Amino acid sequence: MTDALTKEPAHPWVAAFQHPEEFWIQLDMKATDTAEQAAQAIADRGGELSQDYAEAVYPELQVIRDGALEREASPIAVYVPPEPLSSRPLVPVTAFVAPVPAPADQSTVEAMAELAAQPQPYRYRDPLVSIVELPAGPACRVHELVLNERSEDGRRVMNEYVSYYVVPPGYDQGFVELTVTWSSPTLGASMEETADDIAGTLTIHPNESPGGES
Repeated sequence: MTDALTKEPAHPWVAAFQHPEEFWIQLDMKATDTAEQAAQAIADRGGELSQDYAEAVYPELQVIRDGALEREASPIAVYVPPEPLSSRPLVPVTAFVAPVPAPADQSTVEAMAELAAQPQPYRYRDPLVSIVELPAGPACRVHELVLNERSEDGRRVMNEYVSYYVVPPGYDQGFVELTVTWSSPTLGASMEETADDIAGTLTIHPNESPGGES
């Protein structure tokens, strides 16, 4: 397992988690060339087609980075298989930590469990919602299948998510979300286990840097 750590966080907390080492890449969210760095790491794996593979993956890495910036997510790690998949997405697995603001009186795992269980039109089936205890604090665990809009080639990709909405001790501004998401149904059982393993390594500490809010 390899550590993923929030770099220069703007939040009142610093998060870190461990992810499998082989073929996983942590995105440097403070860099201006985040996607380029990750693509270069793929090219550096070596092999006749590594450069072509890196160029094909690059647009997806850029989309992931842009989405993460909008959510102020960090750290983020992605799994890029040793060989290209037969269809997109070529980055089938993403793990990230992000803030989920909420009023103090709603910053409880029970409140999140009630909210997460409400029907949503984008879900393929009802979510599996439970309250668990992680080393980082109590959490609401949500396992859901989401059927995305049709892509340019007409396919509808199903994404699977396992999210943990953690209430760190002493934090009353909402939740710290850890989500592991993947696109291939064939990865389901093994990735759910990986998600739980990652959640078990999650740590959240107060940000004591000058830019922190604690």
